[in-house]
Amino acid sequence: MRVLVIGTYDLTGEHVVKLLAEKQHETVAMAGSENRVEELKRLGAAEVVLTNGNDVFNVMSGCDAVIYLGGASPRTGESKPILIDHQLVVDCIQSAVRCGVKRFVLLSALRGEESDASGSGTTEAKQMPEELLRQEDLDYTIIRPGIPVDKPGNGKVTVAKTLMDEEDEIPKEDLASVLVEALETEKAIGKTITVTSGETPIGQALAEL
Repeated sequence: MRVLVIGTYDLTGEHVVKLLAEKQHETVAMAGSENRVEELKRLGAAEVVLTNGNDVFNVMSGCDAVIYLGGASPRTGESKPILIDHQLVVDCIQSAVRCGVKRFVLLSALRGEESDASGSGTTEAKQMPEELLRQEDLDYTIIRPGIPVDKPGNGKVTVAKTLMDEEDEIPKEDLASVLVEALETEKAIGKTITVTSGETPIGQALAEL
């Protein structure tokens, strides 16, 4: 499967590229700067495309699936939020529809504890890509993570509809595994799920959706 990975700027994205290569997928990674090209190729990307000057529609043409990491790092340091370009997510979803790319896995910028009824402008902006993805004729999976952390993964998670504790974490390595496993799991299609560290092997957790 030829898979476009958007959002390779941190460890989660790097793990996704590596896992896709290990599973024999042909990975196209989008990078924000030239100094990322060689590293992403070393991790297994078949092709690396710079975001600057490249239309996402052209990059997406010929791909079978998209993994969009829209919320891979909700924190930098302790509590600084990263601003997510929601319009870029929307553009990617619309481009997928136009290109005939059916499979779309979105790592959401919306945290599990953010209420759909909160009414805040920030939350509404985060919801916009999710709602568009649900409305389009795509085989989507939306992943809302706990707090991604730079800790070793153990391949075990808890999958739920909502986040039980806003301090729940998930190692970035495990989060990447969830994204790649979801791509290959038919039961994950059409689902919006929250994932945190847990006791269930990732493949089993997704197969039981």
